[in-house]
Amino acid sequence: MVLCASLCAPSMTAKSQTIRDCGTVIDIDGNEYQTIVMGKDCWMRENLRVTRYSDGHEITPAPEAPNNDPENVSRYGRLYTWFSVLNGSEPTEETDGRVQGPCPTGWHVPANFEWMGLEDFVGYKDEYRCGTDVNNVAKAMTSTEGWQFDFLTKGAECCIIENTATNNGTGFSIRPSGNVWNGEAKGFGTMAGFWTCSDGSPDTSPIHYFYYTNATVEINCTPKEAFYSVRCVKNK
Repeated sequence: MVLCASLCAPSMTAKSQTIRDCGTVIDIDGNEYQTIVMGKDCWMRENLRVTRYSDGHEITPAPEAPNNDPENVSRYGRLYTWFSVLNGSEPTEETDGRVQGPCPTGWHVPANFEWMGLEDFVGYKDEYRCGTDVNNVAKAMTSTEGWQFDFLTKGAECCIIENTATNNGTGFSIRPSGNVWNGEAKGFGTMAGFWTCSDGSPDTSPIHYFYYTNATVEINCTPKEAFYSVRCVKNK
């Protein structure tokens, strides 16, 4: 079941960790990515920036730059549609068959359950979650910089923009890359959303959504033509 939560609860100071990784990975365009081990899985610690699939074909539709500004790509990655992420593959939820999509060889686009497992891993670690609610994982997964703040939109305790210096206890380093929809850039500085390879409906797919005034991660079914970020997971 898809749940969307936005409740913010009492905060705690985020604690940093010594980041475990599985080496770096390079895509077909020559972009190099840092990695991080979370539980039993190795994830990219940066958003995908590639413009070609591993067989050399151009990704279509072409990825967009965050906030429609190519200068943002090196820091925030590129944005992709669900269709370009799947690259003609059948979506998978619980099988061992992985969707590589635009990820480097040996890596895949995470399914919805893999993102949920990652968030559960963070939420059940006392040193990561904010307060006692196991759903309050957004601060521990998001970067300390890049998030917009003003007094009109200040969130409650445990939200991402509450004392951003305490963010990123996990080292996962999610930045607010926003999205692009119908050519219009939205949400840069205030949100980040990540595609899964899972299907939601003929027109939508689950996005794991980090919003600047939220303490939790929302799972929203989002139009497949919209452009959002991608993180890849290493095959086992």
